[in-house]
Amino acid sequence: MRNDKGKTALRRVGMKISDSVMTLFIVIFTMVPLAVILLLAFGSNWGVSFRWGFTLEWIVKVLVHYKSAFLYSMIIATITMLLTLLFGTLAAYGIITKKIRRAGMLLDAIIMLPLTISHIVIGLALILTYNSPPIRLHGTIWIIIIGHFIVAMPIAYRTISATLESIDLSLVEAAKGLGASEAMAVYKVIMPLALPGLIACSMFSFISSIGNYALTLMVAPERIKTLPLQLVAFISSEVGAFNNFNLAAALSLFIIVTIFVVDFVIKKITGASWQEKLSM
Repeated sequence: MRNDKGKTALRRVGMKISDSVMTLFIVIFTMVPLAVILLLAFGSNWGVSFRWGFTLEWIVKVLVHYKSAFLYSMIIATITMLLTLLFGTLAAYGIITKKIRRAGMLLDAIIMLPLTISHIVIGLALILTYNSPPIRLHGTIWIIIIGHFIVAMPIAYRTISATLESIDLSLVEAAKGLGASEAMAVYKVIMPLALPGLIACSMFSFISSIGNYALTLMVAPERIKTLPLQLVAFISSEVGAFNNFNLAAALSLFIIVTIFVVDFVIKKITGASWQEKLSM
């Protein structure tokens, strides 16, 4: 009995130690970097000497001088979100209800293909494809939007498919039996039931576009800088020395706040975060 109690006590001690180590690991490698971003975003004179003073200089500079990066990112992310919502819903509904019969499996494979391909390779393919007439998109904002749409579409499509599969689609036939057209039945009956999942996948597409760097770097023209591109430009620039890290931290803070706001909105609308909705 004493041996059993001793073993139980040792297990409890071991569990407490492992929990403490895991908590410390998370704090050091997750929370501390975020804290450093906050200190740099609102700090002045913080360099080798680690002297810190509060300032809004970097936040104001980012808002005043680099607002075009916000505008481009928001425009691209919003259009990407709407496109993935529209085409993801159409594709998922068509395949699940077998409206798309012969090409259903092929379409599913094509939609999911970008998950297996590097974003850089996708960017190169877009440049080579749309670099000359009759469809010349290289050098325009549309090639960025198409790239972001291709990258965000697989998970959006899978999320919408899972959402629609959880709904009794025979409700459409019942509504049609009462005189409604199929389009009206889907709009009035299915869409309200699928709304939480649709919102979650839309926000995922938005967040995915906001943070996309590799593909954007490949296809974006020089005059268009999104938030990630501007962030890397701050870090890689030799002009401004340490102050560039303050600007980069301020810009990172805006990206983080944007994601938290989006997640908060989803929780208010659907009762769960976008991560929880995607895992359902």
